[in-house]
Amino acid sequence: MRGSVECTWGWGHCAPSPLLLWTLLLFAAPFGLLGEKTRQVSLEVIPNWLGPLQNLLHIRAVGTNSTLHYVWSSLGPLAVVMVATNTPHSTLSVNWSLLLSPEPDGGLMVLPKDSIQFSSALVFTRGSCC
Repeated sequence: MRGSVECTWGWGHCAPSPLLLWTLLLFAAPFGLLGEKTRQVSLEVIPNWLGPLQNLLHIRAVGTNSTLHYVWSSLGPLAVVMVATNTPHSTLSVNWSLLLSPEPDGGLMVLPKDSIQFSSALVFTRGSCC
């Protein structure tokens, strides 16, 4: 873990249960990529050095032939993005200027792009948690 941060989700006392979050993460992945017996897991907090306290949490699970990237966001409502690649060498690229702009396309990318096999996103709106 490269850094630590005190997480605040902006919901006051209300947050999704850990069991719900883990269940969603487990079943969001394509079953073909879950077949690997071991994965090297790393966590990285990616802070926004350009402005207010906003962070991304990148969880990277590397197998022998694939990588699962989970990106949790504290930008606006709680959100998670999951990307599965067919290489153990894929990386996450963050361009904070683009990500926070009105046109955020390209602000968050997994490279190489042609290694992406599956991607999914989930946003926890206020109404879904309480």
